[in-house]
Formats: sequence, structure tokens, C-alpha cells
Amino acid sequence: MGKWVTFFAAAPREARAGTDPAVGRTARLKVTVNLTGDSLRLRVGNLFGDKPSRISSITVWNGRSQADVTFGGQPSVRLAPGSSLQSDVFFLPVKAGDTITFLMAIPENVPAPMSASGVWQVEYSPKGDFTMQPDFSPVSIPQQGPFPLGQPLPLLMDIELLTEEKAVGATACFGDSITEMRYWFDPLMEKTYEKPGQAVLNLGISGNRLLLPTGGTIADMAGQLFGESGLKRMPWDLLEKDGIDTVILALGINDVSQPGSGEVCPPVSERCTLEAFAAGVSRVTLTLHEKGIRVIPATITPFGGMPGCCKETLTLRREINAWLSRRAAAGEFDGLIDFASAVADPEDPDRMRPEYDSGDHLHPNPEGGKRMAAAIRL
Repeated sequence: MGKWVTFFAAAPREARAGTDPAVGRTARLKVTVNLTGDSLRLRVGNLFGDKPSRISSITVWNGRSQADVTFGGQPSVRLAPGSSLQSDVFFLPVKAGDTITFLMAIPENVPAPMSASGVWQVEYSPKGDFTMQPDFSPVSIPQQGPFPLGQPLPLLMDIELLTEEKAVGATACFGDSITEMRYWFDPLMEKTYEKPGQAVLNLGISGNRLLLPTGGTIADMAGQLFGESGLKRMPWDLLEKDGIDTVILALGINDVSQPGSGEVCPPVSERCTLEAFAAGVSRVTLTLHEKGIRVIPATITPFGGMPGCCKETLTLRREINAWLSRRAAAGEFDGLIDFASAVADPEDPDRMRPEYDSGDHLHPNPEGGKRMAAAIRL
């Protein structure tokens, strides 16, 4: 029979700016596959659009051959606002270690996609449909929107593969900017390449909170730029994807530190409480356990010294981490990843060690990310 496993996934959020250059061009994404099979399918979605989105064609290449992707037998697709759609199954042999190239053309004279994902090595073609030219020379486009580390990936939600392998699965990293930035995700992914048959999915959204959606003035300006709450996006980012057997839950730092940390951020009244956060984590855990999915939370990393940091938020972080440790010891979770201890300054555990701090006292740098990845035992 085989088993469908998601080997690539992206977490969509609202993109009111930054996707205009995608219109009339072809977006290219290269993905290394850690599974083996020959039948694939993918999902696209216009979850945050207020107008229909259109895709004129999609092809996927394996370095030896290509497959044209269809939807109900048609190469083009129209996505109504708020909708997602799974493609027809297509034949394309891939083996663990292969790099596939995903190419999606968006026609001219259509609204710019308003659902997009973040930090991927996405490249855009010159004007035109280049889905049959996977080696096109990309154009240089100045960064225009809220995706400072690269061009946004419009509309694509996931790619799945049907595999006959037995011990296969996917680990979903469900988090915020510290996940999306890939500093701990990439070392973890490289570690999985040593064991073919396991996929790792980056479902991080910068600014994302477990309990509440994008808030404050930034929500008025940019909508759900920081994504819907982890609780609300869980269905499409986790439950609707095949083959996920483990979720690393790396949310919480924005629930604690974001409210009151700047003029455009949510008000202090939106700061979570230990009780509310614990209830949210327990709800995620129960929902995923009912689907047979393992849940491994991560402790919240130190943020002492960041703007808006105060005694109350530092205390709340310690209380949440202590609760996570107690509940993990009691068997509520399927493990615990102590990101906090991995990067904390021994002289001041509320702060990151300087050599692991990106400089804003909130985000780790690449060395900090490696330390965090080393703390993961799946």
C-alpha cells in the first residue's frame, strides 16, 4: 500500500506586501529529499487572500526528468480566498539524497498572492513561464516586504511522497522566528540525513504566538503577518499533513515577551499567564496525541536585555520552563528539549551567553543555533 509522508512544508501567513514580484514570473525552490519513492503530490493554499489567486503551471524536476503537476487534470488552478487544494498524484522517481526543483508560474495581470511563507532559498525568474527551464538565471529583486532573508514562497504549503519504506516519518518543528531563521533547524536537518527515511519540516513563523494571533499596531498595518495563533494554525500546518509522527513545540517566547516590547507590538494586557499557557500546551498535546503524534516541547530561551524586558516577563519565562519540566517528568509529553539551558549565560541565566547572542538579546546566532540543535534527542 505504501505510506504518504510530507517531506517539505511551509507555514503560510498573510503577506500584504513583498509578493508583487512573483506575478508574471516563475518561483523556484530546491529541496533535498530524505525519502525514497516515485509518487508525489502537493498542496497549495490561498488561506489569507481576499481575492482569488491563480497558478498557471507547476513542474517538479528530479535532476533526471520532470513531472507536470495537475489539479483535477488541469495544469492551471484558481484558488478561492481561504481555500487550499491538493494536486493530483504525479509520477517522479526520487531517492534519499536527491534534490528536487519545484517551479511554479504565476500569470500576469492577477492579484499578488497574499498567502506566503518565509525563509527559503526561493528564486524568481525573468518575466514569463520558466517551469520547463529549471536552470534559468534568476533575477535580482530588491527586498520589498516583510521577508528580509529572501524572496517569499507564495501559495505552496507542502509536498508529500508515497514510500514503501517501513520506518519513515516526519518531525515538524512548530515555532516562531527562532525556528524560521533555521539556525537550529538546519543542523537538525543535516543530522537526519545520516538516517534516510526521516523528514524534518520547518513550520516557524516570525513573531508567532501559541495563544493569540498577530496583535498590536502591526496587525492593523500588515494583518496576520505573524500568523494566526499556534492553536488556530495547528489544523492546516500539522493535522492535515501526512506522515508527521513527532512535533517539536517551540512556541512561547512571543506570548511572554512580545506584549509591551515596542510601539507596534501588542499591549501588556495580552501577555499570557502561566495558567493560560499551560492550558494551551496541554490542548496541543492532547489533540496531537489523539492523532498518534508524539509531542516534545522546548523550553523558552533567555531574552534578558531585549527591549521591553522586565521582571514580570523574566519570572514568567522561568515559571513556564519549570512547569514544562515537571509535566515532562510526569509523562505528559514525549520528551523535553532544554533550549534554555543550551544557550543561557551561567552567570545570568535570564540572558543568553554573549557568544550565542545575535545582538538583540532575543534571537540566537548560528553558534547558538548549533548548541540548541545539539540539545535535541528525538
